[in-house]
Amino acid sequence: MKYLTLFISILLLSIAMSCESVLEEKIYGQIADGDYWNTEEDAVTAIKAAYASTRGGWEGLSFWQFCVEDMGTNIATGGYFATLDYQSYTGWSGTTPDFVDWGLWPSFWRSINYANTVLDRVPEMDIDETVKTRITGEAYAIRAMVYFYLVNWFGGMPEITTSTETPMEIPRQSVESNYLLIEADLTKAIEMLPEKSTLISMGETDYGRLTKGAARSLLARSYLQQGKWAGCAAMAQEVISSGEYSLEPDYMDIFALGHEGFNNKEVIWVLPFIAGTSPVVDANVLQVYLWRAPEITDYDIYYDWNGDIRVTTNFFNSFENGDKRKEGLFSSTDGTADPIMLLKYPPDPSTEGFNSGTDYPLLRYADVILMRAEALAEMDDLTGSVNEVNKVRSRAGLQNLDPAGYTSVSLLNHIHNERRWELYFEGHAKRDMIRMDYDNLIAYIKSQSADWEAVTAERYLLLPLPSSAIASNPGLTQNPGF
Repeated sequence: MKYLTLFISILLLSIAMSCESVLEEKIYGQIADGDYWNTEEDAVTAIKAAYASTRGGWEGLSFWQFCVEDMGTNIATGGYFATLDYQSYTGWSGTTPDFVDWGLWPSFWRSINYANTVLDRVPEMDIDETVKTRITGEAYAIRAMVYFYLVNWFGGMPEITTSTETPMEIPRQSVESNYLLIEADLTKAIEMLPEKSTLISMGETDYGRLTKGAARSLLARSYLQQGKWAGCAAMAQEVISSGEYSLEPDYMDIFALGHEGFNNKEVIWVLPFIAGTSPVVDANVLQVYLWRAPEITDYDIYYDWNGDIRVTTNFFNSFENGDKRKEGLFSSTDGTADPIMLLKYPPDPSTEGFNSGTDYPLLRYADVILMRAEALAEMDDLTGSVNEVNKVRSRAGLQNLDPAGYTSVSLLNHIHNERRWELYFEGHAKRDMIRMDYDNLIAYIKSQSADWEAVTAERYLLLPLPSSAIASNPGLTQNPGF
C-alpha cells in the first residue's frame, strides 16, 4: 500500500497555522491565499484530504464500522482488546472503549474540518466552474456522511460548518437538528455532483469519489433512520430509476478484487484500497483480526495480531437453505460449532503484512432496494415492498415471497433478516437493530453486560464521548450514564 499521496494531501493542508480546537482536533487548511487555493490541483488535493481523513488503518471508518455495528450484535464476536471492551457492554466510560478517543473522534472531526475548509475556500477560487461545483458537492456529502455516523454513534453533536471560526465553547445540538444539517448538505450535494455514467464518460479513474447516486442513497438512509418513510421510499426510487446501478449476478463478485472500480454495477460508494486509485489511503485491517480456519490458508499472508473476529454459529445457521450469500462464510463443522470464518472480503495477495487492498462498500444498490422495501412496508404497501425484496432474493437463489402471506409487522421482521443476510459485515447491523429489532438488541446487551442492572442496558446504545474532548470543550456534555 502506498502512503505518498495521503501524506502529501495532509501535508499541504497542514502548512502554516494550526491550533488546538475545542474538539481536541487540529484545524488544518488555514493557509495564506497567496500560497494555496489558486489552482484546480489545489482544490482536488484538498477534497482528497477530506476523503482520506475518514478512513484507513485503525482510524475512522473501514474497520470500526464493523466493530461498532456488526460486532455489537449477535452476528459476530471475537476481536482484540479494544473490540472486546466494546462487545462486553460493561464498564464503558470516557476512556473505555479506548478506540473512541484515538480511532474515531479525531478522524471524524478532522474530516469535518477538511470539508468545511473546502466549502469556505473553493467557491471563491478562480477555477473551472464544473470542477468547483463537483468539489463543493463532494465536501457537502462528506460532511453529511460523517455527521450521520456521529449522530448515530454518539447522539446529537456540535454543528461546525466553517473552518474560519474557533470558538472556545461549542454546545451539542439535538439529533433532530443534526439530521436537518445532514439533509440540507445532501440536498445541495445531489444538485452539484455528477452521475456515475458522467464520470465514466469523462474518463474519471477515481471511482472512490462521490456521485449524485451516492448522495441520494445516503439521504435515503438518513430518512430511513429517522422514520421518514415517504422520503426514504421516494429517494431510493430516484436511485433505482436513474438506471445507474444494478445487482451483480453473483453475490461474491461484489467484493472480488478483480471486480473493483466502475465496472462493478452494484457499488454506489466504496472505500477504495487499491494502490493507484484515489484517494489513496491506509489499508483496511479487518483481515488482520479475522479468525482463520486451518483449511483456509490464503489469509495467512497477514500478520497475526491475535485477533479472532468471527461470525456466530446462530447467524450462520439462520440463512435459508440454498442462500448463495452464505458463501461468504466458512464453517469447519457445517455450522455445528463455533467459530465461523468470514470469507466475504478476499485477502489481497500483494499485502505487506497488514495492508489490504480489498475495497469496502459504504453504499450499494441492494441496500437501497431493501431501504425502499422497508419504507414501503412501514407505509402498508406490502405488494410494493415484497417486489423490492424479491429482487434481492432472486440474486441469492431463493424463492419469491408472496405478499399475501405477510402482515406489515411480519414483513418488516423478514426484511430485517434479509438485511442481515445481505449486508452482514458491511457496518449496518446495530443501527438496523435499533430501528427494527430494539427489544432483541436490549436483550442481547443484557446477555453480554455485567453491569446493565446498575447502569441500564439503554446506556450502551450510544458510545461515550472521550474524556479528552469534554475537557477541551466546556460546551460538550457526556452521554447519559457515563
